[in-house]
Amino acid sequence: MHNNFRNKEQRIRNKEDTNMIKNYIKIAWRSIKSNRLFSLLNIFGLAISLAVAILLIAYANQKLSFNKSFENGSNIFRVNMETTEEYNFEKWSTIPNSVGPAMLNDVSGIEAVSRLVRLGFGSKASIFVNNKSFAERNIYLTDSSFFQMFDMEFIEGDRKSAFSKPKSVVISESQKVKIFGNQPAFDQTMIINQQDTLTISGVFADLPKNTSFDGDIYTNIMDSWMGKNVYWSNASYQTFCLLNPNANVDVVQKETTALIDKYVPKEDQYFTKFILQPLADIHLYSNDVKYGDFSKSGNINAVKIVVALSILILLIACINYMNLATARSQKNAKEVGVNKVLGAKKNQIAIRFYTETAIISLISILIGFILGTLLIPVFNALIGSDLSIKELINSKNLILCFVIWCSITLIGGSYPALFMSKIPTLVLMNKNNLKNNASQIVRKGLVVFQFTCTIVLIICVLIISLQMRHVREKDLGFQPDNAISISLNAINSSADYRAIRNSIQELPETESFVALQSIPGNGESGKNIRRLGDESVGLPIRTNSSGGAVIGPLQLHLLAGKDLPNDISKTDSTCYILINEIVCSYLGFKTPEEAIGQNAQTQMGTTSMIVGVVRNFNFKSLKEPIGPYLFYKMNNPSEGINDLVVRYSSSNVSNYVNKLQSIFTKQIPNTIFDYQFMDDYLKEQYVAEDRTNNIITTFSLLTIIVACLGLLGLVIFVAEQRSKEISIRKVLGASFSKIIYLLAGNFLGLVLIALCLAIPLGYWISTLWLNGFSDRITIPWWSFVIAGAFSIGITALTIGYQAIRSALANPVDSLRNE
Repeated sequence: MHNNFRNKEQRIRNKEDTNMIKNYIKIAWRSIKSNRLFSLLNIFGLAISLAVAILLIAYANQKLSFNKSFENGSNIFRVNMETTEEYNFEKWSTIPNSVGPAMLNDVSGIEAVSRLVRLGFGSKASIFVNNKSFAERNIYLTDSSFFQMFDMEFIEGDRKSAFSKPKSVVISESQKVKIFGNQPAFDQTMIINQQDTLTISGVFADLPKNTSFDGDIYTNIMDSWMGKNVYWSNASYQTFCLLNPNANVDVVQKETTALIDKYVPKEDQYFTKFILQPLADIHLYSNDVKYGDFSKSGNINAVKIVVALSILILLIACINYMNLATARSQKNAKEVGVNKVLGAKKNQIAIRFYTETAIISLISILIGFILGTLLIPVFNALIGSDLSIKELINSKNLILCFVIWCSITLIGGSYPALFMSKIPTLVLMNKNNLKNNASQIVRKGLVVFQFTCTIVLIICVLIISLQMRHVREKDLGFQPDNAISISLNAINSSADYRAIRNSIQELPETESFVALQSIPGNGESGKNIRRLGDESVGLPIRTNSSGGAVIGPLQLHLLAGKDLPNDISKTDSTCYILINEIVCSYLGFKTPEEAIGQNAQTQMGTTSMIVGVVRNFNFKSLKEPIGPYLFYKMNNPSEGINDLVVRYSSSNVSNYVNKLQSIFTKQIPNTIFDYQFMDDYLKEQYVAEDRTNNIITTFSLLTIIVACLGLLGLVIFVAEQRSKEISIRKVLGASFSKIIYLLAGNFLGLVLIALCLAIPLGYWISTLWLNGFSDRITIPWWSFVIAGAFSIGITALTIGYQAIRSALANPVDSLRNE
């Protein structure tokens, strides 16, 4: 009997609680409907912010998940090395090919080692299969342990025996579909660069897109001289090691570093230690590591910017809501006061505002999710990502949205809920008493915060744009425009090369050309140079083997001497070198003229004679300082010729390219004409900076829109609140300009305060970013003037219409009920 009574009592309480919740929702929904403009501004602002935040967070999650899908990933490390002082203590991700085998034999705790190097150091290769030709850049040479170390799933063949036979090749599933369609690829023949005939021994399932490894074709490094000839000099190989789960990383690192003294003579030691970099860190934490980058490279700073922007735009949207909700609650103060008179408690008043916030934020999240999904293609195009709907709509993001919903409800609803629930009933019944309340100070402070953040973003956009314009307009010391680089990797005979060269020379549009080891900055060799008799390690230098004169095709500035010779006697053992100013200065020559005809020690295996000195030129990104460089011409160089650089004068570029392609394919039918404009190559050096600029510019614009929506709502509120005051002032003779100032003056003052706070902060952040460039602009004072003028301008436009409308309103409409 007693239990039945308790159960009945509990059911009554539950029903009352349910009815109370329904009542809260009804009241909140009624409030939203009765304040449509404020509600739409809040929903629209939150929806934009959430759409942006969801996209940015999905992008950040994708970047942070890189290389974490491998079963043994936590025990896999890349072996980087640190160079000596002569090489500026740089960190390199490429090391000599002898390190891997030495680690396997001499270092404890190593289960497997695999080396990885691009075929042709990244140049496109010509693939010939079943009478069809393809061009492919992502071809790697590797060890047989690679497939097991990274637990690749083979859909054809066996990963354990993939390289058991000589001249084997393994391809990706997408490459198989591209070449063979639905037909099996196993045991088919593939010819690479008209040289190597290989047999397909396996097809592996495409790796997840959040992995650094971008190879579509893998050949056995032990079939090549790059694997058979083991040496400690040329550092061109990425090397990965799989550690025993119980191995100590520090011990392995020390034992690997000890290999230097064990195997490398002191005079040849240009590296001082080896560093094990976790596989999961490679994608985002390799900014200070040179060479060997994968095509999928990331930057932890870019991820931090993305996360900061997503938090910032959400925060601004929450501030908008708090400001508008507090302002609206003051408008409805009498209603809240009546509720209190009728017995509403503080927690019930607070719950009402929290419920209203929860409904608005839930509607905003749903709209934001739909908007974010629709904007995926635009977002991908904007920042070069490859997000999919699957990465947006998943359990992790749904949980995140729930957290965001709760956060917005708590942050956005807390101030109006707590503010209104604590105000005494008598104060609420006379809303004039609220005008001098501390809430106005809080609202003004939040507006200043919003516009401080917005102006900082505007300053950053201006500085980034100015720096990128400086990069594009900078005199690089050579002329990349009107120059095209053609890959020569598919040419196997000197007769074919001569025929192609002669045909190109006969074209009227051709001005000059030269065959090079690589275009500057993309595949040269690293050697040392020193004066005769100097026993030091020497100056680390980039060297580029040339087939002849380079000044004309590259438009270098000759300071002294002459260009490299186009032809030399077959019995001539001299290595003719063309150096830049840095090398000239290092060798001790006071003037470029003094260096002409002098000899220097290089690693080219013969006497090296200086024939000319050119002005320093930027062969890499302006983020890096200009380095020492030389071109050389000699018989039987150790490095091959891979690119033909052609300078042309044609205004019809596409027609000229078609002529070049016709010459090339006529001489070598079963190959691909692979070319690249040199100015396009230079633009690729700044892809990351361009994406950062796109991200900050776009989301700065969205932040401005959200901030202005909040400002518009506040102006409308102030205009309504002061409508009678404005009418009385007009009746008493207040001018149009004074009414405008009455409404707009305070807001413009807040923006000026925000500007004063934003200038030093924007200067500091911009300086941090500019420090990443060795050649950077000086921040101009007028950039802050433009940022300030723009901020004041958009503020004036936002509040101007409402201010003018209020100033022109008939005072009778406001005073008729007084």
